Amino acid sequence: MHTCGWYISDSVSDVLAQVIHDMANALRSHSRDIDLTVISAKDKSISSFERAKSIFVKKEIWHLFGQAPIWWRIVRIHSRTVHTRLEGTNWAGYPSRFFTEGALSGEAVVFPVFDPLSTQSEDVSKAVFVRSDKRKIPDGDYKIMNIAEKILRPEALSGLYIADEATPREAMRAGILTMRGLAIASPKSGWLDEILGPDGYFLIQDDEDLPRIIRQGLADRGRHMAMAARHFLKSRRSHERCTDSLITLYRRVIAK
Repeated sequence: MHTCGWYISDSVSDVLAQVIHDMANALRSHSRDIDLTVISAKDKSISSFERAKSIFVKKEIWHLFGQAPIWWRIVRIHSRTVHTRLEGTNWAGYPSRFFTEGALSGEAVVFPVFDPLSTQSEDVSKAVFVRSDKRKIPDGDYKIMNIAEKILRPEALSGLYIADEATPREAMRAGILTMRGLAIASPKSGWLDEILGPDGYFLIQDDEDLPRIIRQGLADRGRHMAMAARHFLKSRRSHERCTDSLITLYRRVIAK
């Protein structure tokens, strides 16, 4: 049995933190060789003293997600460390990422998982979902919903999410929203290709594409694309593949 602690930094967004917790559930369910403890900087249910006491306990591996806190150097004295970031290269442990896109030689890749939320309703109206006003959405006979503060709520969604840009953060958000029921539209994104497949989302080449994409995304084509994307995501980012990627990484670190 190997002891492993995960620390989710306060720099990690709530969206990414949800994915990391899903990864922890996958590891616990599919590996009997890892005794896993997960600590989040944003967890208000434990005191700062209890959090610090848990963090400074020696384990075979401490796995950091997000930006390293100033005291992380103390953890590195007594334990082997792994560091996974969505973006950036300021490593505070063995370097690892969530995507092969953009990963450099020597950087490991761990596969995220996207579990479906327990939805409250199956009777939902279709809408176009956005999270900011960066992209001008053309007027039409459809609702436009800002999802910036609603992504983690448990209700089912129906319609189309229009990504702001091609970034790892948007790919993670799209993975979660796909499991909520939405089709996705985005500029070409290697990160999103890994999550939904290169044909798993509507491709935005410029804003002139939006009326056509919205029309198709709210019709049967959007529903079929969302179903295909969920199938791709479940098969390529399964609990088993996530667990295998983590164990491969930990074996590599322990063997050093």
